[in-house]
Amino acid sequence: MKLINPLKSNHSVNLNILTMLIIRCIVCIFFMAMVGCLLGRLIVFLKADILLFDWEKDVFYSLKVGASAGTLAGIGIWIKAKLQERKDKKSSVK
Repeated sequence: MKLINPLKSNHSVNLNILTMLIIRCIVCIFFMAMVGCLLGRLIVFLKADILLFDWEKDVFYSLKVGASAGTLAGIGIWIKAKLQERKDKKSSVK
């Protein structure tokens, strides 16, 4: 099975790319939020010698942030790509 790289191929912007973008953005933002939670807890631990870490709350918070921001980012990137594709089609017709 050959993997398709949407940046190098001439495929149109469709719903498959939308779902791929949303999933990738959710995963990336989830991991960034988890790293942010861990770094914040580490800074508090180094400054106050108190380790307050609750995996359940931090994972739930990261999922919430990842789902909301990742969905919006994925849709925004897809809309930008769709508008760029439409602009390129109009300029190639002229």
